[in-house]
Amino acid sequence: MTGRRWAILRQTWANIVWCHWPVAPETLSALLPPGLTPDLFEGRAWVGLVPFSMENLRLAPPFGFVTRWLRAATFGEVNVRTYVRGPDGQSGVWFCTLDADSWWAVVTARVAFGLPYRVATTKWTQSTTLRWSARRRGDGARARLIVAVDDGPSRPASAGLEQFLVERYALYTRWGGLLLRGELHHEPWRVRSATLVDVTTETVATAGFSVAGAPHLLVGEPVAVSVYPMRPVGFSLASRDGRTSLRH
Repeated sequence: MTGRRWAILRQTWANIVWCHWPVAPETLSALLPPGLTPDLFEGRAWVGLVPFSMENLRLAPPFGFVTRWLRAATFGEVNVRTYVRGPDGQSGVWFCTLDADSWWAVVTARVAFGLPYRVATTKWTQSTTLRWSARRRGDGARARLIVAVDDGPSRPASAGLEQFLVERYALYTRWGGLLLRGELHHEPWRVRSATLVDVTTETVATAGFSVAGAPHLLVGEPVAVSVYPMRPVGFSLASRDGRTSLRH
């Protein structure tokens, strides 16, 4: 719930593809910080390769003019993400990596929110297929996803696994010694099914996951998104004798 808080960012998400594989809960647990546990659907954890274009990114009024100066309004982003529950039992997204074609967005998100953004070169095209590719600077890890989108009108995500994977309105991140939760708002997704043509999963592998088999695929219509400030979830992560522990 966003309550009466003011949005700090506004943007549109478009050309989004959700490409997901089931993974063992214990594999995910080993990669999470203290305070977070895997959010499971029918006993399985899920990891997603999720590309999309972030369009018309801007600071919310009255500071939106600053974004225009920086010329970072639209760029591609390719995420590796999974799903968790916080210490209060609420669910959210945990981003393993976020590769974006905007140095300003990368620097801002890393410094202000502690999100693991990295600069990458991204490309996307849409005709009879939706094609995404990304190559990260530094380690050179690549992601590639080509899907054929089903004909017909878009529809709401189905109850069950589809809603579990796509209807996510909060995230967790680690910033300094704090575990933070951030929330956002947009209208419910309208989606289409899709068929896999090709996929490269190097960024999924570098995040610590080994995936195989046919992924679960969906493609979404654009949505207008409002992003709200991060908030601590009630405890900090303190380093003691080289180990991370909970401090309530």
